Amino acid sequence: MSGPILPTESQRVSKLFRSVLVLSFAVLIGGCATGTASAPGGRAAADAERLERFRAAAGEPVPSFRLMRLTDFTPLGERHLVVWTRRNEAWLLSVDAPCNEMRWHPAVGISSSLGRVYSDFDRVFAGRDRCRIREIRPLDVALLKDDARQDRESLDVKPRDEGEGGAQDSGGT
Repeated sequence: MSGPILPTESQRVSKLFRSVLVLSFAVLIGGCATGTASAPGGRAAADAERLERFRAAAGEPVPSFRLMRLTDFTPLGERHLVVWTRRNEAWLLSVDAPCNEMRWHPAVGISSSLGRVYSDFDRVFAGRDRCRIREIRPLDVALLKDDARQDRESLDVKPRDEGEGGAQDSGGT
């Protein structure tokens, strides 16, 4: 008659390692799910605020724009993107499906036909995402720069008046 079969030392260590690995993975996934995008005032809120600023500077939708070179891009969440085609020319693009990698990917691509990008035809490429451009709106870059300058000026610290707690003269002696 044989007794119960007990696991060997290496089997116990392997099981412990797997348990720690699964627990670590669960903590990592939970941390991602409650990251800054869902936190109040987090990335999603910042993206929404920036999107509203760009929308305020955007013109009426156009069917296409000329793309000779993509100089820069600004992701605004998973459905909006600003592309800079020249120093003083930018376009607000809306895509039809969430482009999850657009926000995180270091580079994006845009399809075009003979140097023009068309809404409802061309796509934004970010990592593995391929998202159709739903809407194109030209941006008033001068207005954006003016708003940014005003924001910087409103944050400038103004020197205090001498009479408001600054250095005071002791009055003689």
